[in-house]
Amino acid sequence: MLITYYLNSLGCAYRKIEKPIIQPESSAISVSSIIDLIGERNNKIKNIRGIAKINIISSNSTQRLKEAIVVNGDSHIRLESLNIAGQPSIIMVSDGNAVTIYNMNENRFYKGDASSEVLHKITGIYLSPFEIANLLIGRHPIENKRIEDMHLTKENRVYILRIQLSGSKSYNEMQFEPNNLSIITIKRYDDTGKVIKFITFSDYKKVGEYLFPFKRQILLPPKGLSMTVEYTEIEINTEIEESVFNLTIPEDAEEIQIN
Repeated sequence: MLITYYLNSLGCAYRKIEKPIIQPESSAISVSSIIDLIGERNNKIKNIRGIAKINIISSNSTQRLKEAIVVNGDSHIRLESLNIAGQPSIIMVSDGNAVTIYNMNENRFYKGDASSEVLHKITGIYLSPFEIANLLIGRHPIENKRIEDMHLTKENRVYILRIQLSGSKSYNEMQFEPNNLSIITIKRYDDTGKVIKFITFSDYKKVGEYLFPFKRQILLPPKGLSMTVEYTEIEINTEIEESVFNLTIPEDAEEIQIN
């Protein structure tokens, strides 16, 4: 299950959700301008905290969760699953190197490296905390990748940027809405041309000065996993204390080390 950080206890005041602002379509779009824009947007949003509804569908289960989320930078994440009373029942924290998950109902906590393999063993979700943080914050890392080409499709006029992974035949395709160049989809293909990861971003709204996708979905076909995240409250670039990412565990809790 996905785990989240309960923000109500922090006394967060959330910004009013505004209607999206559509900018005129640019007449001169290039690969370099797209890459610069992605980098600029990645750097603008430093942190988020909010409440989201999350649906997770796997090969053997379906989960509907209410989550509270704190993400700071590309390494610190704290998530809490909220019960029907709005109280945290499971907490996850990660600093990018290690991950700790505490199940309050079982009084048991799990520790391991911040890898997709470890998180899959604990939660059934084959994503690393870093990948989860990028998904939740809407960040699109493109470092260490070689740009192959970009073209504008004729069917629906969206821009498609193809990003070839260095030293591999696998590649990503990113689709951009033509008016404001917001990212619509990201597809990851393996060496044989099969889609192994498919992410969509939608319901863009202005939050202060930021254009933010309130809904995103990730599909991992080889893993039989689908996860949809839909924010109901969001706050961007606010002060977050380091103590938020500390996790206090009772002394009598059972520890399970995951390798």
